Order: sequence, then structure tokens, then C-alpha cells
Amino acid sequence: MRTRVRRAAALALVVATAALTVGITSAPAQAMPPEGWYRCYVPGYGAMWCLDV
Repeated sequence: MRTRVRRAAALALVVATAALTVGITSAPAQAMPPEGWYRCYVPGYGAMWCLDV
């Protein structure tokens, strides 16, 4: 029984660490606007990135 608890705790730790790592590494790419683009609001769609062409 004790072995199961240890394995479950270790698995939970690995999953939490992986999720945190993915979240930290992908957050900056989503937060920074693409060059030449700006935030705008489009009725019916919401906030998005816009580019004047």
C-alpha cells in the first residue's frame, strides 16, 4: 500500500512539473504581439490581433 502512495505522489509531481514547464515556456510567445500587429476588438469575435494592410 505504501508503494502505491509513493508512486502516485511521484507521478503527480512529474505531471505538475511538466505542466508548469510547458506553461512557463509557452507564455512569453503568446503575450508578445507580432511585429506590426496591435490589439483590437472585433464585434462578434472579441479581442484579437489586427494588422492594417
